[in-house]
Amino acid sequence: MTKLKAPWNERNGRFSPLKAIVFAGLFAPAAWLAFELATGMLFPKPVTELIHGAGLWTVRLLLLSLLITPLRRFARWPKLIAVRRMVGVAAFAYALAHLSLYVVDQSYNLLHVGSEIVLRFYLTIGFAALVGLATLAATSTDAMIRRIGALNWNRLHKLVYLIAPLALLHFFLQAK
Repeated sequence: MTKLKAPWNERNGRFSPLKAIVFAGLFAPAAWLAFELATGMLFPKPVTELIHGAGLWTVRLLLLSLLITPLRRFARWPKLIAVRRMVGVAAFAYALAHLSLYVVDQSYNLLHVGSEIVLRFYLTIGFAALVGLATLAATSTDAMIRRIGALNWNRLHKLVYLIAPLALLHFFLQAK
């Protein structure tokens, strides 16, 4: 059985200030949304505003995860790649929160939510993107890379280049 590593540590177990800052920063949007909820800034429709906020941060983090590789090359900062996986998994977490809040907004009626996903094109696209992100998040561990092999893992994770446009299309279609 392998020991779980802290997300702010490097693979060798040493503390990484970069990973710690990014890890904390990934919680900042959720903390801000919680603050807005607690202070009444999201009224009169707080759940709707939370849905939109979580969705917006999903798209932002997904695009940021895609930006890390070119930014790493441009800035000549190879250690930046160490946070790409963390940002991608956070994008999935915000997407899952986005769907969960939608379920709350629909009074936990999962049959209704399922039928809405099937009937509304932009929800179908968003759900497809979520399933894709879930697949990538579930395979974003060192153990999974070893299990399926680096080549297959890289092929699978190139799906992010299809998932990101789906997420953007969902975002722009729902914004009308």
